[in-house]
Amino acid sequence: MDMSPTNNFITTLTQTPVQANQLVTNINNLKSVIDTTIKYLSYPQQVADDLTKLYDGLQTANELLSVVTVIPEVGEAAAAFKDAIMAMTQEVGPAKDAAVSLANKIKPLLGILQKLDDILAKGVAVAQDVATRSAQFLKDFTTVAGCINALPESPAKETAQNYLNQFSDNAEPEVSALNSAIGDINSAMDALYNELNNIANQLSPLAAIDSAINSVLSALNPVINLMSSLKNDLMSIEIPIPLPYPHMVSLYDIFNTLGSFIDLAMKPIQGLVDDLLNALNISLPSIPGLSDILNININIPDIPDFNSMLDNITNMFTQLEAILNQFKLNCPPAPDQTDFNTQLKG
Repeated sequence: MDMSPTNNFITTLTQTPVQANQLVTNINNLKSVIDTTIKYLSYPQQVADDLTKLYDGLQTANELLSVVTVIPEVGEAAAAFKDAIMAMTQEVGPAKDAAVSLANKIKPLLGILQKLDDILAKGVAVAQDVATRSAQFLKDFTTVAGCINALPESPAKETAQNYLNQFSDNAEPEVSALNSAIGDINSAMDALYNELNNIANQLSPLAAIDSAINSVLSALNPVINLMSSLKNDLMSIEIPIPLPYPHMVSLYDIFNTLGSFIDLAMKPIQGLVDDLLNALNISLPSIPGLSDILNININIPDIPDFNSMLDNITNMFTQLEAILNQFKLNCPPAPDQTDFNTQLKG
């Protein structure tokens, strides 16, 4: 007898536990890349915050330099430092704006990914259930079919084979539809995995960039503090000047307009000036890869409705099991069922 319907059913059902087990693997892979992506999605905001601090610090440093360089010694020593400040400001400004824009763009994705944990856990449970139960029925069915096909030709064998074919014709479309549904969610998870992996790869260099930004801040802040203290002294400390009549004049005004009294004005701030001169000898660290922030182009992926897809698989498998549970044959027959006709009538 032609057993093509039975063989086709077995072939189709063989794919069900394979697809379901692949779904478990894909869910675990997706969960791993989601965890990594969530970690990296926090980097743009951190970089944006630190670049804002650095940009503001560079602006502050430039403003302070315009004051403290009225002191001739400081003006000479600060020339290279001022050039470095200006050059870095030009580089940091656009990078800051790009980082802020990037952080705002990816913020919704972070919230969505954080909500997928429960759905993915549900997916593992559904897939494992489908894989286990479909594999068990496949084993039982193929054992019975093999036993029947191995029997000597007889009317009883023909009856049993007809039943196998009829059952297979009825069940195979349901199994095929279930396999398609599992294949669809597998494809969706593969696609999302690749998109998130690409996002993670683009964002991963930001950790090193942020570390370099903080290195610059660590070098810049002590200089800013010294210049701020010096500015405060220049504006607040006054000394008596005899010309054109005895009066008090701020150190800043002396350096700015009364050059003949500079030596006198230096005395209250000499130690602070010496400290600043030493600090101005530093070279600000570079920030490798800073301009690369401008080239980061994140495409926010559409997140499939995995919850609905899993509910659909659960419902389809429940319907399939209702059909599979109608399978009646045993081979060889059970002790209380002496032949196949007795089984099929039960």
